Amino acid sequence: MAVSSEFLIFDGGMGTELYERGFYINRPFEELNVNSPADVIAVHESYIEAGAGFLTTNTFSITEPQLKKFDIEAQQVALLRAGLKNANAARQRQEAAHPGVKVGLSIGPLGVLVEPLGAYGLVTAKDDFLRVAKIADSAAREDPRAYGFDLYILETFSNLSELTAAIDGVRSVDRDRPILASLSVKSIQNELLASFALKIGTRDDVQYLGLNCSEGPSDLLTSLTKLAPQVSKPIVVQPNAGTPRQLNGRYFYMTSPDYLGKYAKRFIEAGATGVGGCCGTGPDHIRAIRSTVKMMAAKKTESNPVIRISDTPAGTTRVSIESRGASHIGKALREGRKVYSVELLPPKGTETRKFLEDAASVAAAGVEFINVPDSARAITRVGSLHIAALVEKHFGGKLHAIPHFTTRDRNLIALQSDLLGAFVNGVNDVLLVTGDPPKLGNNREATAVYDIDAIGLTYLADCLNRGVSPNGDVLGRGTEFGIGVASNPTSINLENEVKRWSYKVESGADFAITQPIFDADSFRRWKDLIGKEYRPHVVGIWPLVSFRNAEFMANEVPGVSVPAWVLEEMERAGDDKEEAVKRGVAIAVKVMQSLARECEGFCVSAPLGRTSVALDALKLGVKL
Repeated sequence: MAVSSEFLIFDGGMGTELYERGFYINRPFEELNVNSPADVIAVHESYIEAGAGFLTTNTFSITEPQLKKFDIEAQQVALLRAGLKNANAARQRQEAAHPGVKVGLSIGPLGVLVEPLGAYGLVTAKDDFLRVAKIADSAAREDPRAYGFDLYILETFSNLSELTAAIDGVRSVDRDRPILASLSVKSIQNELLASFALKIGTRDDVQYLGLNCSEGPSDLLTSLTKLAPQVSKPIVVQPNAGTPRQLNGRYFYMTSPDYLGKYAKRFIEAGATGVGGCCGTGPDHIRAIRSTVKMMAAKKTESNPVIRISDTPAGTTRVSIESRGASHIGKALREGRKVYSVELLPPKGTETRKFLEDAASVAAAGVEFINVPDSARAITRVGSLHIAALVEKHFGGKLHAIPHFTTRDRNLIALQSDLLGAFVNGVNDVLLVTGDPPKLGNNREATAVYDIDAIGLTYLADCLNRGVSPNGDVLGRGTEFGIGVASNPTSINLENEVKRWSYKVESGADFAITQPIFDADSFRRWKDLIGKEYRPHVVGIWPLVSFRNAEFMANEVPGVSVPAWVLEEMERAGDDKEEAVKRGVAIAVKVMQSLARECEGFCVSAPLGRTSVALDALKLGVKL
């Protein structure tokens, strides 16, 4: 199907129109393709009668991850084929009065967070979209009249990596049918619009670009005026009918057909080739668009001023940690100094005296940093970001905190909000980790969030450093975090650990703090494995204080490996507590002295809260 020079009219919202007919959102609308095909066909026909030249199949959530949410993934083939059949039945019934109607196969996002923000792999995502295209293409070849379609409509995507996977998946099956790749975006998301123009708009295998959903016609017009000058491909605009309001348990969209009709004219004047609707738009809205298009001149004008995306600066460039003025880790690395830190647990309650005394002893010993876990082992303590801000304020820059920050307890909104707040309050370096599950701790009934994992959190922090949110909102001045991540050179599955490390580096990791190391050779092997992707490493050190402590570390702390010789060495101390501490410190010192020239510093834990033991180990192991 060639790209037309005429204005194209697409249909409106399928889901909201079915909702208006009494089908509620407790089940996926795709089931209605099989359970209530007459209603789906009726919606399609109403759009054709209103003037739509393009129908969108009722298959927006047809991918396997979406269907799994309702345990109906086994019905994917039947639901997809029925969706195609219903659209074709509608256009055939209207063929005499409205010839030439096209069918677009609607495919929406997977409904999961994919790389780089989430843990869902892009290869897996591509296979999900490939599977949909394969089912549809096979059905169309089997019976073109019953299951045929004219283009793919990849709609309402906000993650360009996922959209790229969708395009690649479709093109692995079908090289011929056009693709409309449509972005859900707010006008303030300048980086996302710019990336969309660059990464998707320049692809030869994508014929149409789209802007859909969003907040309503006005905001989408602003996005269009920014995008249109950047691309040469036709653009299809399909706004929501405003923002929905809830009344008596039902949702209502407030944008009138007349209002959308006026905006259809503005869309075309601003450079749109096609206009339709998304959520909340019905046949009356499409009828209004049709009336507008009829009155439009054949030649598009440019009466609306365009806004080039580059007019609004967005921080897209990643700079090295050594160039970030706020990062204390960056400053130490820039000056060639080793990073020495002692890990201190925050208090369980509001009494901070003991914590501040321990921190003061660290500062007095000439150690520049302390590490602060984020409710380690899922045991509730004062928040790491808050205690880190207290340290910065209390010690006036003589001691700096590196708070651990987990994805366990916060959704995407809170993760961004807390990091921004921490930076405002003087926290300039962070260690990003996924976090221990709640069942390990003292609130086992608590719900884990885990919207993203440590890799996604690294990408999020890197975005904030560049002055944008992960979804492309421009924030103005960015943060300047030194982004630390965990690495585990003694992992049981080193192949997977290396793979995750690679993703962390790609996502923006500046430095690493390792799990406690008891065997120097394990760190050397790790350095060889990650090769060119090596980033500064602060080696974790745990001075053991008893044989029982050693056994606990070896058997009950996830990710920590304690060699047999270390257990044997600690067992020789017997019941002599002083001898046990002496042996534990000696083991720690041996590791530090062995790796002094092979890493960028050490983070020594205060075992069982004994800060003096950690400092003794540091004083013997390095030159403070």
